[in-house]
Amino acid sequence: MIKKSPVCVLILISVIASLAFSGCTDMSNRNPVVTFNLDPTTSSGVGGSFSIELFPDKAPNSVNFFIQLVSEGYYDKMNVSQVNSGVSVVFGDLGYAKLNNRVIKGEFAENGFAGNDVEFKRGTVGLVLDEGDPDSNYGDFFIVLSDEAGKELNGKFCAVGKITEGIELLDEISLAKFYPGNHQPVYSIRTINAVVDLKGRSYPDAETQDRTNYPGLHG
Repeated sequence: MIKKSPVCVLILISVIASLAFSGCTDMSNRNPVVTFNLDPTTSSGVGGSFSIELFPDKAPNSVNFFIQLVSEGYYDKMNVSQVNSGVSVVFGDLGYAKLNNRVIKGEFAENGFAGNDVEFKRGTVGLVLDEGDPDSNYGDFFIVLSDEAGKELNGKFCAVGKITEGIELLDEISLAKFYPGNHQPVYSIRTINAVVDLKGRSYPDAETQDRTNYPGLHG
């Protein structure tokens, strides 16, 4: 009779367990994830990173646009353009330095889009709009930092994803000293870059239209 040593038994158990767990791995969530890395050499000294899981099943064209802009480098050296303590942080193209003249139609209920039922709450990521124009997003986005603040946004803005890592960093950023007139941080807070993990999937370029409020395009 051949006897197995305790070591062999342990190895066998380990292999079986690893196979069992690998067979149970949840592969259902293949939503793309974008990670933003902040530049600690700016005047604010704020570094670190945060990640956004995008929702292509809820806002498909908006997600396509977001991914497209990441691949084009639009979010590289992107500034925090507005802070509201404990409420929200906005990343935006200060002074239209990025020269983006494309916008997308808003995928949210009050704009006639029924497929996006994502609730605005702590961690939800939404797309910035020009006042009075539901089809005016050109890439700028905001992060909601409290459930209460999110309630008034439901159905009025496109929720495109949620923060999965680094929300505490965004809490810290929201407390930055700002100019009273526009809530722009006094000391620069800026990304180094943004990178996207597509989870093995591909996404087409977004359907866009010309931006009508871009300075210089229409006289």
